[in-house]
Amino acid sequence: MKKLPWLIWSIANFLPLLAHAANIANTETLTQFLKELRTLQAHFEQKLYSEKGKLLETSQGQMFIQRPNQFRWNYQQPYQQLIVADQKKIWIYDQDLDQVTIRNLDKALGSTPALLLSSGNKLEEDFFITPLSAHSSLSRFDLRPKDAQAQFTSIRITLQGQTLQSLELEDNLSQRSVIIFNQIKRNEPLDEGLFIFTPPAGADIVEDK
Repeated sequence: MKKLPWLIWSIANFLPLLAHAANIANTETLTQFLKELRTLQAHFEQKLYSEKGKLLETSQGQMFIQRPNQFRWNYQQPYQQLIVADQKKIWIYDQDLDQVTIRNLDKALGSTPALLLSSGNKLEEDFFITPLSAHSSLSRFDLRPKDAQAQFTSIRITLQGQTLQSLELEDNLSQRSVIIFNQIKRNEPLDEGLFIFTPPAGADIVEDK
């Protein structure tokens, strides 16, 4: 019986080491996923919730990513909006408004989740990363941007093995977007034309400098 306090003390000191080792393994899972990612294409469903948890909007579309710094994020329902990154600029085309907004890529890290996946930067350069508890083969991570001007306060990534399952983003107004991916294809060749955008004739051009 006298050995029990010593045993409890030993376990209490050993458990944080196990947790730390698990955290390192989980972080490496995310790092490895991005390191091996060259291209990604998928259909997605995005749900936007208010700060009180009320569903505000559901949208659907397709996305294409080619690292580094190229992506095509195409909202198809209930409205049409196209976001294209060509390594230098981000082009946002709102079809209903017939308006194109242009942003410099290096100033837009927090503006769209596609940049998180397509960026050539090391993730730890731009985010504080915390592994979260998960079930079965799922791995989950909480990312907090180091840039105080970022539009998102947190981004949560869920992986199943080396497959992206979902992104969950909370913005500065405490609204939450949950993006679920399906029909995923990874590291297959993509047409370079996907990442070239030419503004339609007559569209209003707004350059966000």
